[in-house]
Amino acid sequence: MKYIEPSITGKSFHCPFCGTHAHMEWSWLIKDNRTTDYIEATCSHCDKCSLWLAHEKGNDSNNYIIPVKGEMLLPDSGLSPLAETDMPEDVKRDYIEASRIFPRSPRGAAALLRLGLQKLCKHLGQKGENINDDIRTLAANNTVPPMVVKVADTVRITGNNAVHPGEMSDKDFDFVASKMFGLINFIVRKAITEPNELESLYQMTPENPRKSAEKRDKKNKA
Repeated sequence: MKYIEPSITGKSFHCPFCGTHAHMEWSWLIKDNRTTDYIEATCSHCDKCSLWLAHEKGNDSNNYIIPVKGEMLLPDSGLSPLAETDMPEDVKRDYIEASRIFPRSPRGAAALLRLGLQKLCKHLGQKGENINDDIRTLAANNTVPPMVVKVADTVRITGNNAVHPGEMSDKDFDFVASKMFGLINFIVRKAITEPNELESLYQMTPENPRKSAEKRDKKNKA
């Protein structure tokens, strides 16, 4: 499913707490019988509430006050997808920090995500020195699909089109960082999560069929 970014005008989006795409119940915070500028969105899946600040208000067709523009205050994990469960801890730290600062500093988020991607490549057996070389090697080894190379080129983090600090506009950083969250999560799923799931399924098969399959594999490789 396509990731739906949390929005103060959204009726449903991916919850910043549980990561589920769910309906949100909006409730204004009241003080002294007056509607404040703060509003909560309660997730219909996990029942947790995110806190938002409305910068602009309006009225709907029933003349109820609704938020028009605003920002999420809590959680402060930002608006990006949640990190994959199997993401290595040192990569996840960079990912989460990038998520927190992304709305205010796409430039800083892009730098952290590049660092996280380098660390992820090292976890996958690469040198972690050149993202361009590492991703192409991972694709050549079938660790990730070849399309990952094209995506990395498209978001301008590898290849001849790669752009770097000093060469990028704010819009460049915004685009690169927003796409890198999804790219890193995808690589984790394909290179770590799915192989682990397949190994678990393999270990659940009876011992004799496993040994027979292993013997056939050895014979084919020889």
